[in-house]
Amino acid sequence: MLPYIGNGAYCYANSSAMLLETIGEKVSPAVLEVLSGVGIGAMWHEEQKVIYFGQEIPDRGVSHAFELLGFRWTEKSGDAKGEPPLEELRRDVEHGPLLLGPLDMGYLTYNPNAAYLGGADHFVLAYRMDEQAIYLHDPAGFPFVSLPLSQFVLAWKAEKIFDRLFSYHYWTAPKRVGSPSEEEQAANALRLFQGIYQESASAKPNASVLFGKEAILRVVKRIEEEGGLSPAEVGHLSYFALQLGARRAMDFAMFFSKHAPELAAIKEKQAKQFGRCHTLIVEKNEQELANAMRVLADIEEEFRQVLCDK
Repeated sequence: MLPYIGNGAYCYANSSAMLLETIGEKVSPAVLEVLSGVGIGAMWHEEQKVIYFGQEIPDRGVSHAFELLGFRWTEKSGDAKGEPPLEELRRDVEHGPLLLGPLDMGYLTYNPNAAYLGGADHFVLAYRMDEQAIYLHDPAGFPFVSLPLSQFVLAWKAEKIFDRLFSYHYWTAPKRVGSPSEEEQAANALRLFQGIYQESASAKPNASVLFGKEAILRVVKRIEEEGGLSPAEVGHLSYFALQLGARRAMDFAMFFSKHAPELAAIKEKQAKQFGRCHTLIVEKNEQELANAMRVLADIEEEFRQVLCDK
């Protein structure tokens, strides 16, 4: 198995790793990403014409990972219709850094591409506040940046993030309360992943949201029967979703190679197929991309069946 080391769109995993580092706990972002469960399954949103290669969202995934690793923490959020809890946040950050998210990237004005990123969710580590700004480590390549509070409040409200669970959300004060072995982490994670699939299977049939194999085949239908992918769909897949899917699948394969080798082998195969799809979409070869996405859909279904039969 050939490991990959790189940045990737692991904002919540990287920020979680930084938060744990502040209490002397070194946990790889790759492990945090796997244990979050965010990369399990696939979900198509019809209204937005967008696919995510995962069925859980980071708003919950961070907490899944912390729990599986044996940590306790404090988690807070606010009402989007109410006032942002800046004073409470200020008091908490005085006691130590905290993990913020989801934030709307369109308001993170220290990022030179912010104007093009409105509605995209993001997670960062905050380490200080004053009357004018909040000070952040942004894992997208921006250490020690500051953001005016006027912009931060808009980002933190997350109003334009269509699948958010929370506004004004953050995690703080992690503390180790258990020391599960890697084998225990793996077993508990597999139960979490089974639950993610069971939740989607029990959802009422809904044409606006598709899961798993059907979600991926919806992209094939867009290519072959509906005139092809829109520029926005191509951008999402080529700049974000496919490369992220490949890395997540490979990290899963590495973590579970000892504890669930059959699942790890499927995930390695899936990682390679994500890479194949990414290559084809950048080459603008949509017909071969449709064929490759069919294979990806079959691999997703194979993984689901083997996992859920355990």
